[in-house]
Amino acid sequence: MTTGPADPGTSEDDPRPPTAHGNPGHGNAGEVPGFPEGPDQKEVDMLYLAGQRLPADGAWLLATEVDGNPGGQFTAHVLPEAAPSVFGGDVVVRLSPDDPAVGQPPPAARVQVYAVLGGRLIPVATWPGHDLDGWPERIRPAVAFAMGVLTELEEHDADLGAHDRVDLNQAASEATAGIPLHITFPADRAAAPMVH
Repeated sequence: MTTGPADPGTSEDDPRPPTAHGNPGHGNAGEVPGFPEGPDQKEVDMLYLAGQRLPADGAWLLATEVDGNPGGQFTAHVLPEAAPSVFGGDVVVRLSPDDPAVGQPPPAARVQVYAVLGGRLIPVATWPGHDLDGWPERIRPAVAFAMGVLTELEEHDADLGAHDRVDLNQAASEATAGIPLHITFPADRAAAPMVH
């Protein structure tokens, strides 16, 4: 379910576009008053979201494609603020305003990567106090890892809950580390007797 990345523009000096889905350019951190969103929102390149001011309540991004190499393709959908939801097998990123790290100027973001499995969020990685310009490349390896693990689980018939809608706002408060056993070993297969 991948389409191409957002049109990156053609400027040779600045790799960021003069506009990204109707928003003004974002050459300096904090210039843009939020992320584009909506049901008709196309995929956006995560690299072009760097430097944008976060919405006051933060933002959820549904990762759609990632190349593990720096500067490669890295796309997502910005989910609606009101009722963000996804399905099992998805990888999501939560961005929220945060205090900057010691010695760093504001603004900053808390960046979290989650895998969605069996109706719950599984934390993959968290970076508190991250600068707004560098978070996409910082999270790239974690997102690539999570997407790879979910693909492997699915190829080995794990039940990821692909048909179960997950309310992200509710699930975030209940997120716990670790993959639940029933996902990797469904009850009907885990109870099968061993044959010697």
